[in-house]
Amino acid sequence: MNSLRYLLASLALGLIAAFASENMFWIVAPYPLTPPVLAFIWAMYALCCAAALSAVVLTGIQGLPAAFLGAAIMGWLIEGVVEGTMYLAFPFQLAWTPLAWHALISGVGVFALGRAAPHWPRWRRIGAWALLGLFIGFWAQYWPLERAALPDPPRLIAYLAGFGVAVPLAHLLLDRLTPLSLPPRRVLMIAPIALAGLWALQSLAAPSPLRLSLPLLLWITIRAMGRLGTGRGGPVDFGAPAPVALRHFTFLIAPLTGAFLAVAGWRLTGGFEANVAVALTTVPASVIWWLWLVLRAERAGRG
Repeated sequence: MNSLRYLLASLALGLIAAFASENMFWIVAPYPLTPPVLAFIWAMYALCCAAALSAVVLTGIQGLPAAFLGAAIMGWLIEGVVEGTMYLAFPFQLAWTPLAWHALISGVGVFALGRAAPHWPRWRRIGAWALLGLFIGFWAQYWPLERAALPDPPRLIAYLAGFGVAVPLAHLLLDRLTPLSLPPRRVLMIAPIALAGLWALQSLAAPSPLRLSLPLLLWITIRAMGRLGTGRGGPVDFGAPAPVALRHFTFLIAPLTGAFLAVAGWRLTGGFEANVAVALTTVPASVIWWLWLVLRAERAGRG
């Protein structure tokens, strides 16, 4: 039963990560939205989330550090194994997008906020998702510079808010799964071993010393997680279930606001380099946070 709950949690986390790191990032979809493509994206994110969840379970880390560092692991696995983009523009892409987007925005801004917001007063909850919507609308202004064909408003709303329904549904499932008890260790190792094997095959096919950055970053991060957690493993607390299930669906304020602002901005400005402003703020913030957690863990280990 614990193994099944771990699988379901990985699938739920994969849904949240796929929306936050794909739909929110690629405001204009770079791939055909066919069922096989969508299933593959979900499967890859669920696999990487399973590996990150295993790290969280085995190290016993909890709270916001678990969300940020766990999402960082997911991000490095997505960009270092599934996509292979983190070895480009080295070393900048070690942080962009694994830390700056996957960890900071997807892990904290969407997942962790999604666990906390249902417990907040109504206007604070609405305001938080509206701010995320403002960010989405601002980030969207970059894509006219990359894409000649932009979606019309109904298609953009369907792409953002339509797929965005998966996020509250995933949170409803996590409500039923928390706390997540410790499954057998052999189950926890399936996803990490599968991804390690894929990374090894890729490294043999295209050898590069830059590829060694992935296991190094993972080792540093997991070591820090162990020192910040119990180091012995234990149940994962996703946070208290929403007091009212429908509160999860206020998340849709974010993609709806983002879609309307995106279209308004495209018509008003024709697009601008919003990516530069986002990168210049999120990269330093995420790197500093990661370094602070790693140094804090080292001090804890010496104490």
